[in-house]
Amino acid sequence: MVIGIIGAGISGLTAGRMLAGAGHEVTIFEKSRGYGGRMATRYAGKNLGSKMDHGLSNFEVKSDEFLEFTEELLEKGLIQKWGRKFASFDGDKLLESTPNISSGPLYTSTKGMNEIGKYLSRWVDIRTETKVGGLTYFGTNRSKKRSWMINLTSSETFGADAVILALPAPQAYGILGMARDETNTLKIIRQIDEVSYKQTYSLMVGFDSQDVPEWEGVICQNSALEFISNEALKRESQECSFVLHATESFTKEYKNKNEETVIRKMLDEFVKVVGDRAVSPKWNQLHFWRYSRAKKIINSPYLELEDEDAPLALVGDFLQGNTVDDAYRSAHLLATDWIKKFKNKVHIPIE
Repeated sequence: MVIGIIGAGISGLTAGRMLAGAGHEVTIFEKSRGYGGRMATRYAGKNLGSKMDHGLSNFEVKSDEFLEFTEELLEKGLIQKWGRKFASFDGDKLLESTPNISSGPLYTSTKGMNEIGKYLSRWVDIRTETKVGGLTYFGTNRSKKRSWMINLTSSETFGADAVILALPAPQAYGILGMARDETNTLKIIRQIDEVSYKQTYSLMVGFDSQDVPEWEGVICQNSALEFISNEALKRESQECSFVLHATESFTKEYKNKNEETVIRKMLDEFVKVVGDRAVSPKWNQLHFWRYSRAKKIINSPYLELEDEDAPLALVGDFLQGNTVDDAYRSAHLLATDWIKKFKNKVHIPIE
């Protein structure tokens, strides 16, 4: 089959890798310049020499599917164990302790979280900076056309036998809404309409030659900050640099404030945690995550349109969980099912 995947986050890339490996022709469309979703890395600081994981700071393994992939990443040297030197902040003072935050080991990047997306992308054709505007359904009533037409905002189109949406639920809703009069996607639309997301700010800061703290991260309570990641400890020869992750409540309160106000307030909170050393960073960059983490999820590993002549499915981290493990497992389970279901559907070029 010719399969079009919309979204090059961990779900889209995983599904694409597996389906391409099974012999299907896969193209992934991603509106951004890079891929990996919240497994993102920003290059900042002097000569852009600091790699800042400003989305997902670290991750935990829960499922067997994601464990196998994690072991593959460890073997490739793309990740490392993390979280053994976490400190905590109680709103008054910094405590040099390791809170019991996870039942299993945590992992983080060695070369930047975005390298995981780059690694997965090697098996598929990815069209970055390409925005999808909607879908057109042909199904069985087609003449020399594929089941789906993916409509790009550039006015180009892409014909596909099957489509996978690997997007946050609100974005998937917008695309599915274009085709709901032609298909029986209404049930899916009603389900994903109930999914809500946490929004958050991430502030990246660098301090050049300052000494780097020994803690890998700080879990904050009674603060506008939720977590502080020590990026310099992840990689050799990186300047003293941190990513400050704001709480949901702070983000809601300051969402409509100007950028300078948000940065100043987050830096003030950082000073409370680490002292005057944080007063004047050499540089800073602010990022707003509209879909940081799903708050209300759907209790199914993936959603699928029941039409074997025009397969369509949704995968992502709002299905049976809201972590990167859940995102990976969602795509893995769908791809495993489709590989079995469509093993006899060989791609035949259409004139």
